[in-house]
Amino acid sequence: VFIGRLSVLVVAMIAVVLAYHPSDTILTLVGYAWAGFGSAFGPAILLSLYWKRTNKWGVLAGMIVGAVVVITWVQIPSLKAAMYEMVPGFFCSLLAVIIVSLVTKEPVKAIHREFNEMEAVLEEETK
Repeated sequence: VFIGRLSVLVVAMIAVVLAYHPSDTILTLVGYAWAGFGSAFGPAILLSLYWKRTNKWGVLAGMIVGAVVVITWVQIPSLKAAMYEMVPGFFCSLLAVIIVSLVTKEPVKAIHREFNEMEAVLEEETK
């Protein structure tokens, strides 16, 4: 009970501090979150759905590269002013997934079989 009440108090104090500084803090945080999620997970999900060669190492590399590019882009004012950080993060992540997937071991046959089965189901449903 004590920890719950303490947590509520801490959250309330943070809310008061944010309320007294009516900048675009929340909007900025949400923008960073979307940029990070879009850059880290977007290419990984899209390539996993549409490219058979995608493997776990490519996805991991893409997630890391996307997140690092977004974090770096935000820290450099001239870059931040030039373009929304999700755009370069997305494309760098996309390249990382493709390159690492091509230079590492291809997914096992069971993954290819499952990919082909789902592709056939989707083709049937779209007819």
